[in-house]
Amino acid sequence: MQRNFLIAASGLAIVVAGQSAYAQSTGSADVEDSIIVTGARGERAVDGIKTPDTPKAKAVLTQELIARQNPGKAIFDTINIVPGVNFTSTDPYGAGGGNLRIRGFDGARVSATFDGIQVNDSGNYALYTNQQLDSELIEQVNINFGATDVDSPTASAAGGTVNYRTRLPKQDLGATFNYSHGTYDYNRVFGAIDTGEIGPWGTRAFVAASNTRYDQFRGPGEIKKTQYNARIYQPLGNNGDFLSIAGHYNQNRNNFYRRVGVNDMRTLLGTGTIPAAASISAANPLDLSKLSDTQFDTLFGYNNDASCTLGLKGTVTPSNGSTSTCSNYYGTSINPSDTGNIRFNSRFTLASNLIFTVDGSYQYTLANGGGTSVFAESNANAGKNGAYNRQGSRLGAGIATGVDLNGDGDLNDYVRLYFPSNTRTHRLGATASLRWEIDPSQTVRLAYTYDRARHRQTGEAGYLASNGNPLDDFGGIKSDVAAVDAAGNVIQKRDRLSYAILHQVAGEYVGKFFDNALTLQAGVRAPFFKRNLTNNCWTIPGSSNDAYCTSESAAVVSAKFPTYAAPYKGRTVNYNTVLPNAGFVYKFTPEVSVFGNFSQGFSAPRTDNLYAFDGVKIQPTIDVKPERTNSFDLGMRYATGKVQAQLSGWYIGYKNRIISSQVLLDDGSTLNTDRNVGKVKSYGVDASVAFKPVDVLSLYAFGSWISAKLQDNVLDPKTGAVISPTKDKFVAETPKWQVGGRVQFDLERVSLGVQGKYVGKRYLTDVNDVIAPSYTTVDLDARFTIGKIGNGAAWLQLNVINLFDQSYFANLSTQPAASNNPQVEFGAPRTIVGSFNLNF
Repeated sequence: MQRNFLIAASGLAIVVAGQSAYAQSTGSADVEDSIIVTGARGERAVDGIKTPDTPKAKAVLTQELIARQNPGKAIFDTINIVPGVNFTSTDPYGAGGGNLRIRGFDGARVSATFDGIQVNDSGNYALYTNQQLDSELIEQVNINFGATDVDSPTASAAGGTVNYRTRLPKQDLGATFNYSHGTYDYNRVFGAIDTGEIGPWGTRAFVAASNTRYDQFRGPGEIKKTQYNARIYQPLGNNGDFLSIAGHYNQNRNNFYRRVGVNDMRTLLGTGTIPAAASISAANPLDLSKLSDTQFDTLFGYNNDASCTLGLKGTVTPSNGSTSTCSNYYGTSINPSDTGNIRFNSRFTLASNLIFTVDGSYQYTLANGGGTSVFAESNANAGKNGAYNRQGSRLGAGIATGVDLNGDGDLNDYVRLYFPSNTRTHRLGATASLRWEIDPSQTVRLAYTYDRARHRQTGEAGYLASNGNPLDDFGGIKSDVAAVDAAGNVIQKRDRLSYAILHQVAGEYVGKFFDNALTLQAGVRAPFFKRNLTNNCWTIPGSSNDAYCTSESAAVVSAKFPTYAAPYKGRTVNYNTVLPNAGFVYKFTPEVSVFGNFSQGFSAPRTDNLYAFDGVKIQPTIDVKPERTNSFDLGMRYATGKVQAQLSGWYIGYKNRIISSQVLLDDGSTLNTDRNVGKVKSYGVDASVAFKPVDVLSLYAFGSWISAKLQDNVLDPKTGAVISPTKDKFVAETPKWQVGGRVQFDLERVSLGVQGKYVGKRYLTDVNDVIAPSYTTVDLDARFTIGKIGNGAAWLQLNVINLFDQSYFANLSTQPAASNNPQVEFGAPRTIVGSFNLNF
């Protein structure tokens, strides 16, 4: 599994503590801080909820609200309380991951940044939400619903952005400690130490660490997460200038939950409940809301196997012509990952009206998604009895008829090997920004970004222990556990190297008119993005993840597999564009304003599917173009010390949407790969209001309605025939309606909060022939303050997730149609966690 964190070298959105910067990079934060005056109405919040007065439609949640959620909760789950956003968590605590949707855009089409570092996977742009910063260290998170910042260094943001940032080290010496225990044997420990200001220049720093471990709520398996963080902050004078360096390391060792597909449902529940795929259509959809509680429980109990027994070095004995032994063992359904980064951020005042910012960063990732395959020791038995169907003659390596994998002296066996897809990423980035304040009402800024990611994608096979567990989580990367072919080379499923290189220039203008009542903002960014691809293995038609890696000669492979394409080096693809944006804010009164924004976005094709063809022998009939969006927002805000309210209408025109479908190749064969299918039109309304009528009570309500429909059918590019009838179909996994809110009651020592959300039905397929039902969940949080300790306090906190034990489908694995077997994951049942917190 391709795993990595993109670094786009933008930095912290912080300038100094308490300022109002909500953007992602230091340069964007500096400009935005000049738009929103500290202490103005856009800086006010109602129990952690803000509506910043910017030209873009935004929402901001601060640590005040983040801290009320269960400790360690994924920050992307926390923003589920924002209109237009839907996040479905894999488990109740967040370390298992989840899926994000904003205004119909999935997480791969939303740019997410952590202190300016983009956390989307650099190959397929996926979000891995379980690897983010500990919630105690997040000062705030802000959401741009349909637009990016002018210097957003991303090749994936067809939709909006999610930006969260680390808190500053505290000015006084202190420490924070949290211990949490809950359902499913949840245990989490978090600790942080702040140095306070030390030395003659007021330098301050913090170090923090956490450890999380718990059982899966469904089936066998465990979630384990360890994280370390540190930051040093050096203010430079008293005008907001600073230097900062921060480090982050996260290690996950997780088992996957087993998904249930439509085919599994048919087997478990019978064709009377789940009819044959041929009888399911948009006119006669499979509506999963019609399942009874008993049927739902039957699906819920469909889990991975809790145990596995293998023979010598993974030997399996075919039973009834099958090698399925241990194929569903939970111990190989894993997602190990080691990720880390170092972030440098700075701001310098060169003159009273000239501000220079520089951000730099480095990131590293090693990760895979687990999995096994059964190999036949003999070339002659390759693909038989359910063994790996792409084995070919690679084990013999052109010098033998196979290889003795288990060491018993013959070639008669079938051996199950751990066969993950490893990704190792090194990424460097830097952003420089120069802001010139022409006069107090006129500002211009120029920015340049360079970022370079090196992705090494391999698939080394490793041995399994007799109980089915891998000898190493990363397979055959370590030679002492690697399985080798007859020539002594490690057996691989892929062996490729790619570089993602971005050069981007951006410019921005901000003007204030009519005694600052009107603010105009206009900008443009021009990304020049290149992917450089090297494939050391043979390309298999129809496969973007598995290749034919062999020690055989080119002549042998060409003779045996004439449709395979030869290895290649330095194949490049380029995606360049110019993306303007413009917006305004007009204040009728200090409390009432209107705003509007136009922004263009784009998303380049993803790396993995570029490896599905070589551009010479295996070549699609069309070239995939980047996705493009035109986003419009128009809205009104009202804010006082007691109210934060926002209403916005929006429209997004979306062309060149990319989906994976089957296309006809020039040689007459077919290939499943990415392709453009036309336009999507989406529009909707988002509304929210936070109200604090008295000091002890706050109320928050939000709602969103969306229409997001595909405008074209998927056509065969040669014949024009309809391959998939997607015209006028609703975008998959997108709820039309979302409504929710929160009530919080605060006394001196006791505080109680309740929040809930209704999510409308969602489609699992592009042709809308499978429907996931609507659901409503309610969470509760309660806090009792034991007492004050200096500037801090000690308190107990109780969180109840899914208070009324709602049964529902959470994550959806969407597909073109029901016949492609879309899959579901289950929402967690009622979960209770208690915490002891100490802050001094």
